[in-house]
Amino acid sequence: MSAAGDSPASPPRQQLSAGERSPSWRLRFQLREWRSRSLVLVPTLYIIAALLLAEAVPAIEERRDLLHLQLDPDTARTILSSIAGGMIAFTGLVVSIAVVVVQFGASQYTPRLVNRFRRDPIVKHALGVFVAPTIYALVSLRNIGRDGSTVVPSVTVGLNLLLLIAAMLAFFGLVSRLLDLLRPRRVIAQVVERAGEAVLEAYPFPFDAAPPRPSLPPAPVGAVVRHEGRAGVLATLDRAGIVALARAAGALVEVTVPIGGFVPRGAPLFRVHGAGERIDAAALRRTAMLAEERTISQDPAFAIRAIADIGLRALSPAVNDPTTGVQALDGIEELLRELTARDLERGQIADDAGTVRLVYPNPGWADLLDLSLTEIRVYGVAQPQIARRMRALLLGLLDGAPEPRRPALEAQLARLDAAVARAYPDPVERAHAEQPDRLGIGGAAALTRGV
Repeated sequence: MSAAGDSPASPPRQQLSAGERSPSWRLRFQLREWRSRSLVLVPTLYIIAALLLAEAVPAIEERRDLLHLQLDPDTARTILSSIAGGMIAFTGLVVSIAVVVVQFGASQYTPRLVNRFRRDPIVKHALGVFVAPTIYALVSLRNIGRDGSTVVPSVTVGLNLLLLIAAMLAFFGLVSRLLDLLRPRRVIAQVVERAGEAVLEAYPFPFDAAPPRPSLPPAPVGAVVRHEGRAGVLATLDRAGIVALARAAGALVEVTVPIGGFVPRGAPLFRVHGAGERIDAAALRRTAMLAEERTISQDPAFAIRAIADIGLRALSPAVNDPTTGVQALDGIEELLRELTARDLERGQIADDAGTVRLVYPNPGWADLLDLSLTEIRVYGVAQPQIARRMRALLLGLLDGAPEPRRPALEAQLARLDAAVARAYPDPVERAHAEQPDRLGIGGAAALTRGV
């Protein structure tokens, strides 16, 4: 069926490439996620490289003392054995330290950001560099004194010493990286960076200040496609694939669950409006990828959720760190400014002919504002830094927001006024808390001067 409300003259929609429609989409997505999250792949590559080096270097030397180290076989064996045994113990110690750091980060900020340690390339390469000297030394040991030779291949021993030095340097780099990953500003900046890509994926259309698009006319539901696998969170959709299937069946597909929503087994996942009997239900199910937990890839609201959680942890009575709460509001403001420029209300994608083939739920501007500010306001308004920084955030967004965005911002500002009035009965303290300040406390004078 063709849905009204769209025509070839409608604003341009997301481009749907043939590659996205291929059956390999699901496999490619799984491989990409596994590659980014796996702590096995990169160290395995280092192990393979160490094995190849341990076989190739002695063969190239042909039992010549190229570096003229003049080591006897027993001394060489002692050096290699010490490196192998020491690096095994050292790697175990480093892994224990890393686990403690991850546990601290999860308790201090939010467990929803544990995966960022698994995805960090420096952590993966450091683990590989720690393992390589051990593998290289163990394999090289069998080449020392083979067939009664008294000549020690010096490059073999020298290269193992270089690998040991590289492992020490990698340890210092790993410690520096782990400490860097624990800084609140760094944590928030990484989430904002990844969320910026997710904003373009979830909201592909720029805001054009046009009036809200009319709802699609009701159409009969020809089929309901239910989830048949294990329960999980809807992580991503192959939107191009859904459009292709809907066009082939002459139908419109409605996604019933937003990205990030939990989908139990047997729950409706798609409603097919129109010729539902002609659509391939199994292929339609394969266009939805479920995961154990939410990811940022198509879900910028999850990034906001994670940053808000960092702020909430900082504002708890056990921590009482309003400065970190201010930094969380800095990151939230950056994301909200990006979202202001996107069309958040248009959850539709049409085919090449301009016929709407896919309708999907997305959180709108008011929803994202509530997610960003409500809990931080409730738990943090008694902290002057939070009240002042939140007011500066809202006034800054109001200053450049398109007209349709302003009512939700004004409503948030009214809720902040009411919360501040309740939290500060003293007029002097209330006047202080009502002052907008991008630094929390210390930057209000610059704002009043228009700097």
